[in-house]
Amino acid sequence: MTIPRVVAPRFRLVLPILRIFVASLVFVAPAATPAPAFEFGKLFKRKNLESREIGVDTGEAVRILSDYRRKHGLGPVKLDPKLTRIAADHALKMASANKVAHVLIGEGSFARRLRVGGYDASIASENIGAGYDSLAEAFAGWRKSRGHNKNLLTPEVTVIGIARADAPGSKYGTYWSLVLAHPYEPPPAGPSAGPPVIFGQ
Repeated sequence: MTIPRVVAPRFRLVLPILRIFVASLVFVAPAATPAPAFEFGKLFKRKNLESREIGVDTGEAVRILSDYRRKHGLGPVKLDPKLTRIAADHALKMASANKVAHVLIGEGSFARRLRVGGYDASIASENIGAGYDSLAEAFAGWRKSRGHNKNLLTPEVTVIGIARADAPGSKYGTYWSLVLAHPYEPPPAGPSAGPPVIFGQ
């Protein structure tokens, strides 16, 4: 069986506002036989699949991405344990939900996932994908996508976290998450001369 592969749209902390409208239905029944209560929650209930985290050669991931960035005149990256955990949690969530998305029910936005994971970033982005059997295939898929490739080559990025989760019987089988970031650096303390003022222009 051929497993489809997908590269999800890139994510850079910007999300469209989605509005979902649900029509309400009213049923009229005889007074002697009242209609059973309608359990609205069942309408959106989804079956979660059993998922498991699969070990990724993080050293190889750092090497692949750092070499790729060097070829484009950019600095290398290092592995960050907090970003790796954030990536792993999302990969597991996608595998369990059988869905490739940056935002899943009960999880919150990418910005919230960073905050919950305890990572304070000055810049952050996320690449996700599914159906890739190896690290090399996942990176190849991201490089072929203009938006994902832009995330790989963001000049300010210095650290990453990467993870994979599998869900047997799911649509894609394998689910990947790569988080790229640069930690927040507070401005240096001390006196400041302020911005210059130029007259006569």
